[in-house]
Amino acid sequence: MKLQTATFPFRLLTDCFSGTAEGKYADHSVLRVPPIRGHIRMWHSKVFGAPSCNEIWGSTAGEGAGSRVGIRFVEIPNRSSEKSQILPHKNQGVQRSVPAGTSATLELTRLPLCTNDQWNKAQRATKLWLLLGTLGLRSSRAAGSVWPIHTPDQPWVPQAVQELVHTLADLGRANYSVALIGKGLGKDAQTLRATASDTVSDTQLFGSIKPRRIPSPTRFKVIDLANDGGLCLVAIGPTPQLLQQAEAALRNKHDNHRWAPMSPWLSL
Repeated sequence: MKLQTATFPFRLLTDCFSGTAEGKYADHSVLRVPPIRGHIRMWHSKVFGAPSCNEIWGSTAGEGAGSRVGIRFVEIPNRSSEKSQILPHKNQGVQRSVPAGTSATLELTRLPLCTNDQWNKAQRATKLWLLLGTLGLRSSRAAGSVWPIHTPDQPWVPQAVQELVHTLADLGRANYSVALIGKGLGKDAQTLRATASDTVSDTQLFGSIKPRRIPSPTRFKVIDLANDGGLCLVAIGPTPQLLQQAEAALRNKHDNHRWAPMSPWLSL
């Protein structure tokens, strides 16, 4: 029996610090399925709930723990020995990375027990990761910004703002808010990543590393609206109010030469 599949070609808009299964001392970096699967699970849980996520993608405990959807690369991505700056706004720190421009294709496989509803939700979660997700170290600051490739077989990829709004509405808008930043300013991806990396010390808005790590509730990503201004940023957060507070904090920061030219954030 031939199993049903769905493919999702994508590319990296910014350098990705994805590491390897060998740990942080490896001499290369490579795109891998396990962390991507983890990100897709996060988006699935955010929109459809944890029970649905565990039912479809599998769980480490309890009955019915097996996944009902398989995920793999159509071709195994090449290793990269290149290095990129971890903190581009400070020109500091380098680490092995998969460079911007790298492309790959994910393939989902519908396994025998997967229902029509489960298959639909798995694809929607994958699309959400491609549109709003990132991958690897510093991913909340726009490193590892993935973006789906518009093809005849993948016509759903937004090319303009209104297409993005409608696509996100169709995929599910529970528990997250999105704002568009810097549309039409003509900034390149590296400049946008440096801007996203240049935040302020506010744990409630941007998390922290010390004295303990607190994930940033505000996340940034580079996207490409090819027919409507090209590259720009999006901010993703739990509420519109938090994104408004983040915008105000960045516009009022002491040295805001990166954020000052950015147009007012557009809530989607």
